[in-house]
Amino acid sequence: MTHSVTIEKRGDVAVMRMNHGKVNALDVDLLIALHETFESVDRQAAVVLTGNERAFSAGLDLRALLAAEATYSDSLLRELVRTSLTIFNHGGPVIAAVNGPAIAGGAILALAADQRLMSHGVIGLPELHVGVPFPPALIELSRHVMGHHLQQHLLGGAAIDPQAALAINMIDEIIDAEELLDVAVARAQRLAEVPRATYTLVKTQLHEPVLALIAAVPAGRDEEVAAAWRSVEVREGIAAQVERMTKK
Repeated sequence: MTHSVTIEKRGDVAVMRMNHGKVNALDVDLLIALHETFESVDRQAAVVLTGNERAFSAGLDLRALLAAEATYSDSLLRELVRTSLTIFNHGGPVIAAVNGPAIAGGAILALAADQRLMSHGVIGLPELHVGVPFPPALIELSRHVMGHHLQQHLLGGAAIDPQAALAINMIDEIIDAEELLDVAVARAQRLAEVPRATYTLVKTQLHEPVLALIAAVPAGRDEEVAAAWRSVEVREGIAAQVERMTKK
């Protein structure tokens, strides 16, 4: 655990807060820190995952990606998949308290939780607007939550407000910002009162089809995605997105 992810105990609940730069842009260091923080708590502990004062997470740190060698994207994708599946496979209850923008990789971290409570900001998977493909494991994880809504959302490539996200099952509930963390902790605490072995078993059964689909991904598909991220065309698209972000 590092200073970029902190833990606060509230009753039986571990509140994990990402606090990495202004908007919790996901670089390799933050993803490793988040993975290690989950690994540091009991596998059946109840967890609330939230962000800092400005964002849940604004997605992958595209500026860091462009500043590094092309192969940096391999590490970034690998850690995003590993961390997302660590959250998804955590045996205890995981509630995402989405307290601001949750974009792209940030949205994936929220989708990996058992429940998503959101107060404000936007959430979405706008990767196609940037021109980057999705790792197969993250598509299956997202499909588990959003079902048939995923195709329209993913191909539309828009970030949406909480009301629209609620309509497509991307979040479970809209909570006032002042109450969000308390409600999320209370929800996690209530779930923590279920016998631990029972909760873990039911969660495992619910997740088994997703993990089977991930295991069945054709050999070489992950490398296709990684190669696309390293390509000149995709990096040019990322650079264009960074320029658009800079002008805002």
